Amino acid sequence: MGSPTMAAVRFSQIRLLVDDFPGCFHFLQDSLGLECTFGGEDDGYASFKAGTGTVAVFRREEQAEVIELRSAGDGALTVLEVDDVDAEANRLGDAVVGGPVSKAAWGGRVAYVRDPDGNLFELFQTIPMED
Repeated sequence: MGSPTMAAVRFSQIRLLVDDFPGCFHFLQDSLGLECTFGGEDDGYASFKAGTGTVAVFRREEQAEVIELRSAGDGALTVLEVDDVDAEANRLGDAVVGGPVSKAAWGGRVAYVRDPDGNLFELFQTIPMED
């Protein structure tokens, strides 16, 4: 018996389920500077261009209409690559919850920020890896 044929799987987006939709919308657009490509601050869903990928926000209560949700928490981390993590951390000020710190074993200098709903983001700048 052979193994079953796998369906083609393609990455679509990271979708953050949020309670404070307007706050999270503005954090992605105004604080992180991501371009909104669908939806708006008065909608329950919006998506933002993040390099070649998409980060979306969706009202938690609307997602809960189709699937029972567990409590929110640090179950996921959205990583965004930046050119200068120190400059970005300085610009984001109070949103920064950790770093910047160099992690040569990871090949990156990182800082951590949270949006108004508490979602955790890593800002990642490539640095030389240690040998």
